[in-house]
Amino acid sequence: MMITVLDIKRFAVHDGPGIRTTVFLKGCPLSCWWCHNPESQSMKPVTVDIERKVNGRSVSGKKVYGESMEVEAVLESILKDTHFYEESGGGVTFSGGEPMMQSGGLKRLLEECKGRGLHTTVDTSGYAAQEHFEEIMDVTDLFLYDLKNMSPELHKKYTGVDNQLILSNADYLLKSGANLIFR
Repeated sequence: MMITVLDIKRFAVHDGPGIRTTVFLKGCPLSCWWCHNPESQSMKPVTVDIERKVNGRSVSGKKVYGESMEVEAVLESILKDTHFYEESGGGVTFSGGEPMMQSGGLKRLLEECKGRGLHTTVDTSGYAAQEHFEEIMDVTDLFLYDLKNMSPELHKKYTGVDNQLILSNADYLLKSGANLIFR
């Protein structure tokens, strides 16, 4: 099974407890004004022209953001730091973009990680079908829930989507007993 990855950051310390590997998946249904990963919004790899000054000279090139990878290759990268996870109480975090946009691959990765005893975290905007959350509840230890704005009007203005689905999913996760941190 293929999954489109923006980046894999090893030794992350801000995306859940302990030392972690954060897997940034491509695709996001939101268009937040302040998005710090705009290259993650498209589901496909994005090529960007880059120009920099090096020793007083302009140098230009292209950078591709995103790569289609086999789930097994992503898992192999995650498993490189198992010792650090064990020693620090860490694990793996799936972020984005919106990782729920690749729910099939996400579920498979979460199952593989949980099967190996890893702590699993999903960093989500909550903008996905409730069924996708239902499918991964048993293999997700923590949800980092990026609630953008409580006002439906302001949420739509600043993200491009209404927050009704997001709030509904937050309610579902809380009532289901999920470990949830709003941020």
